Amino acid sequence: MTVAPGSLIFMFPGQSSRHPDMIEKVTEEWPQGAAIVAYASDLLRRDIASHFRSDNPDIFTHNRDVQIGVFIANHIHMKRLEQAGVVGRWSLGLSLGEYNHLVHAGALTFEAALLLVDERGRLFDEGPPGIMASLFPIEADNVERKIAELDAGGRVVISLYNAPRQQVVSGDRDAVAQLVAALDEETLIEVIEIEPKIPMHSPAFAPVAQRFREVLARTPIATPHVPYLANVTGALAVNPSPDQIRVNLAMHVCEPVRWRNSIDTLAEHLPDAHFLEVGPRAVLYNMFGRGWNPGRSSKADNGHNWREHIKGLTAELGHES
Repeated sequence: MTVAPGSLIFMFPGQSSRHPDMIEKVTEEWPQGAAIVAYASDLLRRDIASHFRSDNPDIFTHNRDVQIGVFIANHIHMKRLEQAGVVGRWSLGLSLGEYNHLVHAGALTFEAALLLVDERGRLFDEGPPGIMASLFPIEADNVERKIAELDAGGRVVISLYNAPRQQVVSGDRDAVAQLVAALDEETLIEVIEIEPKIPMHSPAFAPVAQRFREVLARTPIATPHVPYLANVTGALAVNPSPDQIRVNLAMHVCEPVRWRNSIDTLAEHLPDAHFLEVGPRAVLYNMFGRGWNPGRSSKADNGHNWREHIKGLTAELGHES
């Protein structure tokens, strides 16, 4: 049985979905997942299964490892759902998840995307230092106003517009601390440091974007068979050229992720949208609610018995279709 509600959207999470057991869990509960990990190991010429053990203290020491691990985990979740008959007719991905979106859309092969993510992670590790922090609950306008008041533009920026009242800022540590202190004087917000080393999606990463363009230039990319939704635009693109995808992926390195716009775009296009998070944990799923309800939402990972959860999810979506 194939379960493919017309408005089922696969959402692929980014680096913040990482978890020490994200590879172990999916390979233990689904043997085909282990085959995907073995294949990835051959492509990268390294032992992925050995590195991504939950007891490895160095599992996420390098951003390169974070990107590889989350990308592979997302891909295994997608393949497990598809084997169960759950087929997303639309997709999008937050930050790193855009690469899983491009695989789902047919613009990148798994092999090309994995090698691209590996190089992306290597370049990120070599990029300038900084941090990223999640701020909630606060509107983007208030954060941007305070950045302007502090004359801190360029040193700290909103790097991810995640939800109406949840933003992520990136920049050098002192500038982020100054911004948080100034905001805290006006309103009570929750601040979580989500990346302690690098300021992704910020102007500081422009040199990294330039180097990444060289990698993209030699990467085979096809015109996708489903609409492409780039992080940097938040708009649907039908039949974009490979070069346009390359431009967006390079910009993506040093420009903000417009996740809220991306979700709202699909919700407006698909009035009965059902967003399914395809990857470890439930970071994207948890953004919904609290005044923002663009559509129905589900998650592929319940944190417990993955096998039984997939069965239940398949039954739910089958009834829906």
